[in-house]
Amino acid sequence: DSWRDLANAFTNEKSLFLLSSANQRSLAQTLVLSASGLRNSEAANQYVKGLMGHMTTYLVELSNRSDLKSVAHQPDIIMSVSCLLERLRGAAAAAGPRRQRAMYEIGISVMNPVLLLLEVYKDESAVVYLLLKFVVDWVDGQISYLESRETASVIDFCMRLLQLYSSHNIGKISISLSSTLLSEAKTEKYKDLRALLQLLSSLCSKDLVDFSSDSIEATGINISQVVFFGLHIVTPLISLELLKYPKLCHDYFSLLSHIVEVYPETLAQLNSEAFAHIIGTLDFGLHHQDLEVVSMCLGALKALAAYNYREICAGKTGLVSAGHGNSPEGIFSRFLRSLLQLLLFEDYSPDLVSAAADALLPLILCEQGLYQNSALAKYEHSHVIALLLLQKLGNELIERQTNPALKSRLANALHSLTSSNHLAFRLDRVNYQRFRKNLNSFLGMVVVRQFAANPGLLEAVLELILTVVLHQFAVGFGLLEATFKLLGLVIVHLYLWEYLSWSKLSLLMLITPIVEG
Repeated sequence: DSWRDLANAFTNEKSLFLLSSANQRSLAQTLVLSASGLRNSEAANQYVKGLMGHMTTYLVELSNRSDLKSVAHQPDIIMSVSCLLERLRGAAAAAGPRRQRAMYEIGISVMNPVLLLLEVYKDESAVVYLLLKFVVDWVDGQISYLESRETASVIDFCMRLLQLYSSHNIGKISISLSSTLLSEAKTEKYKDLRALLQLLSSLCSKDLVDFSSDSIEATGINISQVVFFGLHIVTPLISLELLKYPKLCHDYFSLLSHIVEVYPETLAQLNSEAFAHIIGTLDFGLHHQDLEVVSMCLGALKALAAYNYREICAGKTGLVSAGHGNSPEGIFSRFLRSLLQLLLFEDYSPDLVSAAADALLPLILCEQGLYQNSALAKYEHSHVIALLLLQKLGNELIERQTNPALKSRLANALHSLTSSNHLAFRLDRVNYQRFRKNLNSFLGMVVVRQFAANPGLLEAVLELILTVVLHQFAVGFGLLEATFKLLGLVIVHLYLWEYLSWSKLSLLMLITPIVEG
């Protein structure tokens, strides 16, 4: 009885509108989840409809009012709409197999009201965000259960929502705002765009998890086209400045890497401006401080270049000749240079080497394909073409160095990158593994040569190590012994004996017997 009283109060008592937003969502979610205790799905769905029906009725009646634009901005109306949207969000989050049908019908009934309210409240950022979050939560809870006809309705609604958001410039920021207002506007826009990215991610999940009895492909529904259409709308609103927000940045690159890996063929359908924007964000992400973001960008580059190479091998145009860069100095050359620059001369985490190798191999092959019809075509073997190409690009980077010895050794290292370990130029698992080994060896050689070419730097490092070791001598032989073992490995593997002054080697020889004893 007490539970029934709570449900009745939730439905009829206006005093509960005074609860906070989080409590509104939590209460609605708890009450909807309680339907799991009913005897069957029919009873559970009937209970949910009775619990939430008054909310949908209110929103439908409000949206149908002829004076909607004038009354919608009254404080009490805004409060009621916000409260009901919070409750609908909570209910949508509680959707499950036994309650799915009721929640689907609730969402369908408020589709048009949501679009009308989005238009009316386009200048009320808080209400816009609640509308978007309700749609995100509702689609996320429904999409995997929907049959093809229902999926088509949801997709059509989402596209109308995205178009409306874009057409009314809801996500645009006026540069005439003061610094404080500009900061607030960026924060609001960041929340909106993150919600839209989550919506696109939920639509993507239909291709991965689908409990429906029929196939959406059979009815002509193409999730990839829908997602890329949404990305085409959302992408121009996501500036590099907004990508400095960590959560938005993560959601954006997570979605982008997934789309490029699963639906690379539809990337060519984007117009040049949208495509260039995506490439620009990939370049931004490649130099990001977050390792996960960099890894996702490398995965996207791998998928993008691999798709392009396979298309060219099949005699098709590929991305480069499809209106997105039609010269050898195109996007793949740009990323190949950028990745080599990163690996040779910039700081990066060793954890990224495997992902970098997987991106570098197809990038090399793409550039090789571009050069096959040029002067390099006289060489019969693809590894020779790739080697000459790498030398050409590598030399452009190496020439910036002032040390002649380092230049020569880097050139030799580049040679071994494509000629070692029986590497064949195919994009299969074995060759990816071989290229990873080659890249690890290549980077090891680069580190060795950089130390070898700078003996002064090495001596400074050694002097620091010796200072620390001698300082710790009184602590105990265990730490000292471990330190010398590490130092010995460094010396042997870097082949640096010839660069050490005899005074320091003598000091090492004097101390080593003490440690061993």
